[in-house]
Amino acid sequence: MNEPNSQLRRSAVVTHPVPLVGTSNTREVGGFPAVDGRTIASGRLFRGEVLGLSGSRAQSIWNPEHAEHYMALGLRTVIDLRSENEVADVPSAWAMETGATLVHIAFAEGVEGSATDFTRMLREGKITRFEPHDLGAWYQGALDRRADVFGAAVRILADSNNYPVLVHCQVGKDRTGLLIAMVLETLGVPREHVIADYTLTGVLRTGAAERYAEMVQELGLQLDDIRAFWQTPGVAMQLALEHLDERYGSPEDYLKTAGGVSQTEIDALRSILLAEVHPG
Repeated sequence: MNEPNSQLRRSAVVTHPVPLVGTSNTREVGGFPAVDGRTIASGRLFRGEVLGLSGSRAQSIWNPEHAEHYMALGLRTVIDLRSENEVADVPSAWAMETGATLVHIAFAEGVEGSATDFTRMLREGKITRFEPHDLGAWYQGALDRRADVFGAAVRILADSNNYPVLVHCQVGKDRTGLLIAMVLETLGVPREHVIADYTLTGVLRTGAAERYAEMVQELGLQLDDIRAFWQTPGVAMQLALEHLDERYGSPEDYLKTAGGVSQTEIDALRSILLAEVHPG
């Protein structure tokens, strides 16, 4: 990668990269060991949070002082997994400012206006505790309900003309995390690495639950009883992936049978994102 992107490099061993300057959770998906001794190629796939325009309610804001780092990614496609309401509230500056093509694939789960609106369920008293295994169960349901979303996203990723690609949602945790996990699994990345990449979001976004402490207190709840919703416990992703194994055969089989992704597209994804390891 170019020198401005050196902060995003990761080897198969190092699992704590520094996120892209000016963001809390935007990082490269590269360097993981994969099938047949190959690795996930560098400089092609990125994951992260929304980068909003100045004055928006986004947690990370496009800063002209950091523009050289954003532009150095060379993005050609940005996949935005947020709901229609989220996009209207905070338009993504990623595509607007880089000139990349924006592909919006609405994944309305756990957000305002959805049947699984977490905040609404808290306010209505439907949720008073939310533990790591609850997050895993929520992921399982989202996977079953939104296979079309994951299929559509993977079809974008199966076209070499779209690269480099950035996938983001609101904070890069749940929706982005699930999509990237399935891609890595399909590419043959060992599950422990897939889960480590997911949990890294929690390491990078320290104090995420504390941002909601005032709201939780007003509802008469204890933050520790529900903080798992804002975290990335490894068991949650483990449960999600095991669900795909048990119900569909594997994450790859899920993408093909439920998501409508063809074997040709799976082969193309592997051709694009797997790289040979050259000694020295």
